Amino acid sequence: MNDISRRRFLGTSLLFAGGAVVPAALTACTTDPTGSGSGDAKVTLNHWYHEYGEQGTRDAAMKYAADYTKANPDVAVKVTWVPGDYKTKWQSSVLTPEGPDVYEINEVTPDMVQQQQVAVLDDIVGSAKSELNTFALSPLTHSGKAYGVPMIIDVMLLFYRKSLLSAAGVAPPTSLTELVAAAKALTKDKTKGIFVGNDGLAGMRNLLPFSVGQTVLTDRKVTYATPEIASAFTEARKMFTDKSMLLGYTTEWYDPGALITGAAAIVWGGLWALPQMQKELKDDFDVIPWPAHGAGGKPVVILGGWSQVVNGKSKNIDAAKKYVQYLWLQNNDVQKDWALSYGFHVPPRASLAAAAEPLQSGVAKKVVDLLGKHGTRTNALWAPAVSKPYDDAASDIIKKDADAMSTLTGAQQRSQTALDALPNV
Repeated sequence: MNDISRRRFLGTSLLFAGGAVVPAALTACTTDPTGSGSGDAKVTLNHWYHEYGEQGTRDAAMKYAADYTKANPDVAVKVTWVPGDYKTKWQSSVLTPEGPDVYEINEVTPDMVQQQQVAVLDDIVGSAKSELNTFALSPLTHSGKAYGVPMIIDVMLLFYRKSLLSAAGVAPPTSLTELVAAAKALTKDKTKGIFVGNDGLAGMRNLLPFSVGQTVLTDRKVTYATPEIASAFTEARKMFTDKSMLLGYTTEWYDPGALITGAAAIVWGGLWALPQMQKELKDDFDVIPWPAHGAGGKPVVILGGWSQVVNGKSKNIDAAKKYVQYLWLQNNDVQKDWALSYGFHVPPRASLAAAAEPLQSGVAKKVVDLLGKHGTRTNALWAPAVSKPYDDAASDIIKKDADAMSTLTGAQQRSQTALDALPNV
């Protein structure tokens, strides 16, 4: 991902009507959702995207909108490409009647449902629900109702340099204890053993509960203060204290630079970086899940990704739903193109993922297989207010040598208080 591209401070808004482009003013973020010059269109939809770093994504989004308006001339679509702090901008925008009709999110929180920032999409998801990845749907679902449609699945796991492990006589680790030992053995000269993020936490803190076969919450009960999870933190901390972690690198974990340059032998990363790794490293890399820890432990592959929602306050909810349904549930060509032509992602629908040729061989196939065996993620109740005490505790344990069990216990109480305060939707 191109982080610099994500932070440019100039954005564009283009209106499509009947498949034609109607010029619209350059904008930093906000747009006029009613548009102008929309011809015979009875409805104009404002569709927000965050600024993707992958080259070609903006042109693709514009093409999808143009194709839709050509097939549905009574609907004009304004595509708004939002740079900078996308989350802050959409959160502010949906508070007003001028907000987007359709927009992207990572998860739907209970507050969003209560404040009608999202509409129920069960009527358009329909029978496709059984085909959508369960863990991709989980952060979009409350009380059995779907409030979003997944667009792409980002798969995150460990990548390693085969030559570096071979030279050090290190086998790919299959347990957290082995990972800690491997990171130490691989740390030499200008190479660190492992990179999980510049703060030493980013890619790791949410993995550890799953790696012992547990989770951070069940229903509306926070459950991360257990001896098993505390043990995983205590074990993982060794990689920080023995200085086998790469910290403060020039790029973050989601960029494959640390692995490509040899700054780290093992890195936490995402499938989106596979084409760049293949170009730079040829066959000198491979993947493994985050390893299990303890008697009940399980390997972990984390799902992320973006999803589309319809603004519950939109004046054109029905039209917006049909547009989302067309793009992300009915149009196979759009879904495959978006997932695999720009970055490298997994289509959320099982049939498309199974049929996608780029995912049928090599490391890509291994990643998809690992996703099927070990993929997981937290659900929609793991909202920022609930997760913050956990994140703070993880930092204190890893970086400040705080006692794992007592720190997690105190944090769990604060997380539970925050969870209890969330609306029950």
